[in-house]
Amino acid sequence: MSTGDSDTLLVPLSQLDHGSVEQVSVTSGYVVRSVNVTELQSAAIRVVDKWRLLAGRIVWSKNFSKWCILVPLKGDVSSRLKFTSTAEAYRLSSSFVINESVSAQVLQRPPIKYFRHPSVLDDAASRASSQAPIISIHVTHFSNCACIGINFPHTVLDAFGIGQFIHALDDELHGRPWEAPPLPSEINVVQEALDDLEAAPSLFDCIHRESATYAGLRRDFTKSSFMNNLSNSRAFLSEFIWGRIEDKSVYLNGKTLGKLLREVKDEVLTIDGGSVTTSDILVAWTLKTMYANESDTKPVSLVSAISIRSVLGSKYPAMKDYSHNAIMFSPLPSFYEAATRRAVAG
Repeated sequence: MSTGDSDTLLVPLSQLDHGSVEQVSVTSGYVVRSVNVTELQSAAIRVVDKWRLLAGRIVWSKNFSKWCILVPLKGDVSSRLKFTSTAEAYRLSSSFVINESVSAQVLQRPPIKYFRHPSVLDDAASRASSQAPIISIHVTHFSNCACIGINFPHTVLDAFGIGQFIHALDDELHGRPWEAPPLPSEINVVQEALDDLEAAPSLFDCIHRESATYAGLRRDFTKSSFMNNLSNSRAFLSEFIWGRIEDKSVYLNGKTLGKLLREVKDEVLTIDGGSVTTSDILVAWTLKTMYANESDTKPVSLVSAISIRSVLGSKYPAMKDYSHNAIMFSPLPSFYEAATRRAVAG
């Protein structure tokens, strides 16, 4: 929507960009052998310049009663990226660093302070009042490696959106061509889809009603199902607050991952001529690995993050490159480790 100023564009966000996500920011981090800070900063500024949405700032619109992004269509954008760098005079523990010679490795995550500057703000309201940039990059140098952190407000981007930025930054750093997602129109496509889902479900006859994602959308994201949405969020958050989750990462090198995917997909094709996704294989492998030596009496909870871009993309093509929140969390019923191993094995 035009703001009356031809140099700016007001982009409204959807109901999925409000609520709990507007209170938090997310940091995606990488440990690398070395980094040229000047080149990284210059490349990031070029990405923000090409992808003008990221040069915008969060504002509250009284007309929409929603958070929006005020996007500058012209001018210098160097001030619209927060870039900080610090140095430590010691080595980072090897438990945080990938050993590419091994097939698989469990990694501890380095402390968040190495990826995020303490001045970074979390909630949308604070960012709006201070006119803070959307993207913040922080680099911490060690004698043996460097940590690179990319922080963003969750009310603006989800995992898919930050993935778009990371791919664009990598392409810009290596001189590869890339295209920025098109600037959104004055109508938020996800909000349009959710409103249509509420008002006229028959519009979605092109989508298989058996689709679990579609059923979840109808259950959890229409205005008439607020309690279901609340219950869904409570089940998801309880795992973080009371589930005592161990925050670690698992690294599989390319050769090991490729072999795993080929073997499973070939087996499924041989048995029933069907197919299985890469994410299904990785989830099954993770469950089997985690619970291989555990007792059978411990309950298991699993929460899946599912993008709604694919299930609604046939009706709303603009959703293909949609960068804002378009993910639903689907907690599965609790089950026991023995059942998990039987399901994976069988």
